[in-house]
Amino acid sequence: MMIEEDNKPTYELWYLGDVFNSRVKCRETLDVMLIEAGELIAYGHAAGLTVGGIEICCVSADGNDIETVWDFNFADGKKANGVCQIVS
Repeated sequence: MMIEEDNKPTYELWYLGDVFNSRVKCRETLDVMLIEAGELIAYGHAAGLTVGGIEICCVSADGNDIETVWDFNFADGKKANGVCQIVS
């Protein structure tokens, strides 16, 4: 049986260059991933990371179009403050 999610656009949450989570694109998914991203920022800071980052991308159903909708880079040296901002 084919999974219905296969031919739909998705949001992907990347952490330090690896896919951490991937879900069908909708507002609820983005909200969940922003919360997860905030937690990953806190974990990264606690571990003392100074390189690498976190990114949420929108991926088209065919996988050809990828757009970054939110990102964070540990090299910026900013502390997590619980506020996530979507970039467009």
